[in-house]
Amino acid sequence: MDLNREFAELVGICWHDYGRIQYEDGAIEFLTCRKCKSVTPNPDYAADPRLVLREMVKRKDFGGDFGFQQIIGGPEYDKIDIDYLIDSNGELDTTGKLRNKAIEFLKEGRS
Repeated sequence: MDLNREFAELVGICWHDYGRIQYEDGAIEFLTCRKCKSVTPNPDYAADPRLVLREMVKRKDFGGDFGFQQIIGGPEYDKIDIDYLIDSNGELDTTGKLRNKAIEFLKEGRS
């Protein structure tokens, strides 16, 4: 399974399944999601780990003793280990480390 799709589904976001919808007059077609009718593209959670954080912060299990924040925290659990967001060149990490850690955390919580 696509890891971006897996993450989206685990946090309850529609992973868009695009199809064509044609209006009754037949003149206009739009590419829309068959499930939610969205026209926005599916996000790439590996390319932008901030999108992962945005979704994880919304969850009840983000903080606390066994929360996601502690799992990805550095020596101080109230902070996020910068290695999950920034690569060795000081740029935004695009390897998917944070997305993959979130998937692991979410799967463990569902068991």
